[in-house]
Amino acid sequence: MNLLNIKYFLETSRTMNFTKAAKNLNISQQALSAHIAALERETESELFERTSPLSLTEAGRLFQSYAVKFSNDYDSLMHELKDLKNDRRGTIFISITHTRGKLLLPKILPRFQQEFPQTEIRIYEANNEELQRAMLDGKLELMICRIPINSPSVATEFFYTEKAALLVSKELLGKYFGDDGDEIIKKVGESSDLSPLRMMPFMLPHSGDILRNVAEELTARAGFAPKVTVESVNTETLLEMAVRGMGITFYPMTYLEHTEYANLPKELCIVPLNAPCAQYSIGFCWLRSRYLSLAAREFIKIAKENIRR
Repeated sequence: MNLLNIKYFLETSRTMNFTKAAKNLNISQQALSAHIAALERETESELFERTSPLSLTEAGRLFQSYAVKFSNDYDSLMHELKDLKNDRRGTIFISITHTRGKLLLPKILPRFQQEFPQTEIRIYEANNEELQRAMLDGKLELMICRIPINSPSVATEFFYTEKAALLVSKELLGKYFGDDGDEIIKKVGESSDLSPLRMMPFMLPHSGDILRNVAEELTARAGFAPKVTVESVNTETLLEMAVRGMGITFYPMTYLEHTEYANLPKELCIVPLNAPCAQYSIGFCWLRSRYLSLAAREFIKIAKENIRR
């Protein structure tokens, strides 16, 4: 069975579109169709229903489960063979959220490149849900995200603890509380009780995001559902809108301590939250069934040495 045919099948099953898959694989649609047809002849099974969009047949779903395992095993074999030779060439696939990557990777990758100058680094940035799906599909080697992950197929290692802060402008507090705004937000910080803020507008990440979960748990504990006026996948966008007095948002203190954010205007109240739900662990994750390369193991070691929290 041709390894290339399996690779082309997996990309087609991921996109469920011959045109998109061919573009991603840098081949013509005609060539892709020929590879899939060859695979179907070899297996004596129709793997795709030629509908719009495509869908897998029962045989296709069975073949996909074995193809994913085969692809992971092949990648693991090649990594392990390179490690036996102490060959530091190859590729490491790292997945991380946009903002966390912007903060962490510039502190880690220069040192990693010194140790592995011939290793190509590929970074996949998306939100946590997309990252987890991609890793479980076998597309990523090493992911940095919130742990634990509720999957027995995923191995994890602790990296550091993040703590969420509430952000709100003094201008917005003044609109709702007048001269009492400073005192009210001080009490919120001391108690992590958000009940005084129930009537204010909230700007939150989409459902499933870590900070969205923090916000919903804190507001539920305070006895109200937040009035969400803005949603965005980009926490930096929400930060900028909070600076402009458009609403309350949440942001990791880890990021706010970064030099880039040191010059935030004094008119923005940054309120660290002490509730247990506002603190969460960030870790490294990988599939247990996939060999973790020497480069990936060294990346973890270097990351821990350069990000101590």
